[in-house]
Amino acid sequence: MEILVRYGEIGLKSTPIRRNLEEILRKNIIKLFRKYEIDADVIILHRRLLIKLNTKNKEDLAIKLLKKVSGIVSYSPVYECRLDIEEISNTAIQLLRKKIKSLNIGDNAKNITFAVKTKRSYKKFPYTSVEVNEKVGEKVIEKLGLNVDLENPDIIIGIEILKDRAYVFTEKYEGIGGLPAGSQGRALCLISDGIDSPVAAFMMIRRGCRVVLLHLKMSEEALNKVRKIVEILSDYDTDLEFVVYDYKKDMNNLIEKLSQIKKENYTCIFCKKNMLKVAKKYAKYLDCDAIITGDNLGQVASQTLKNLRVISEGVDYLILRPLIGLDKDEIIKIAKNIGTYEISTEKEIKCPYLPKHPKTVAKPEEIKKIEEKIKL
Repeated sequence: MEILVRYGEIGLKSTPIRRNLEEILRKNIIKLFRKYEIDADVIILHRRLLIKLNTKNKEDLAIKLLKKVSGIVSYSPVYECRLDIEEISNTAIQLLRKKIKSLNIGDNAKNITFAVKTKRSYKKFPYTSVEVNEKVGEKVIEKLGLNVDLENPDIIIGIEILKDRAYVFTEKYEGIGGLPAGSQGRALCLISDGIDSPVAAFMMIRRGCRVVLLHLKMSEEALNKVRKIVEILSDYDTDLEFVVYDYKKDMNNLIEKLSQIKKENYTCIFCKKNMLKVAKKYAKYLDCDAIITGDNLGQVASQTLKNLRVISEGVDYLILRPLIGLDKDEIIKIAKNIGTYEISTEKEIKCPYLPKHPKTVAKPEEIKKIEEKIKL
């Protein structure tokens, strides 16, 4: 099987940058396939990549895995043929017959409608895209007796004309878009067993980051859930790194000191501040350029605008919050699409340190006074 891969914004880059991104994308596809013992050659064509699968009986798996490769906008299993209008037409008819047979509709096959859509990257081909559509369509009508429906066809015959060959297909799968993982530097992401932070990690992988996941461990139960989430995310970034830091001692120390001055309602704020300080140390040590969090404006007590401000103060590091403007339904939808939602929600593990009345509007001057007293 051959699969034609299309990218999006990679094509908007200058030639040297585009070629570099194409090569990173090519390697990422190979790495993911190797993880699942799929052998494939990935060839860079003119603004396309062509995958030639060498492992049999894993075609369906390969199709499924490409959905997880950032940088891919769409992809299609294709039939290759020479740049000859007769051969293109015959290939389209052959593929259309195969597609109709797979539908298993018997005598109703004659009622199927079709359309031909051609993309001609190689402008020296003697026929325009419209002319290719017309000529191939005429052959299909002649040989198969099907009806054309340009608005809502049952089957679309896709044709791509490149410099030295043509590709014909009837299936087109959507990718996740973005930029190839690892093309935009390294970032450290604070990861928990909840819904939000895995989505934040995914969104930055999709934007080309090589992500290091840092879990601040509170319990073995939560850690076990996070390990499952990490396994899923490792399909989106095969070079994903995972680090665990035992955070219980920090929290016990924090709770004790806040209790002494009767400021327990500030627990969430100082917990988050301390998390960012730990993340900063790891980010520097692991050569990361930014810290990623799953913060979402107004969702919980520590994520009001005032609190996000005081939590970030004192952390002289770039903090990325990719979920900040999304609502919960949007985040849940992404979590379901990437496969982390069921794990995150299989058993809710409540924070044992959550105060009864957490502070929602903290002032910088208050935080500074408390910091001086508790001297974390």
